[in-house]
Amino acid sequence: MAVGFLAGCGGVEAPEEMSPEEANRIVEMATPGPCTDACDAKYYQCYYGGGDPYYCNSYRAYCISQCP
Repeated sequence: MAVGFLAGCGGVEAPEEMSPEEANRIVEMATPGPCTDACDAKYYQCYYGGGDPYYCNSYRAYCISQCP
């Protein structure tokens, strides 16, 4: 069955080419910036400092939503 599956359907399609601007935008979205890093630091201080996990998670989500 595996042989028929591998031999039957033409293979994998090539990915579409993307512009350098689009590639840069994707990389910027995927890498955290200084604002997100600051939100994460505050989250870790809250969570590991004995804060309420629900509050810490809510505050982190709010903090990140305010990042540019």
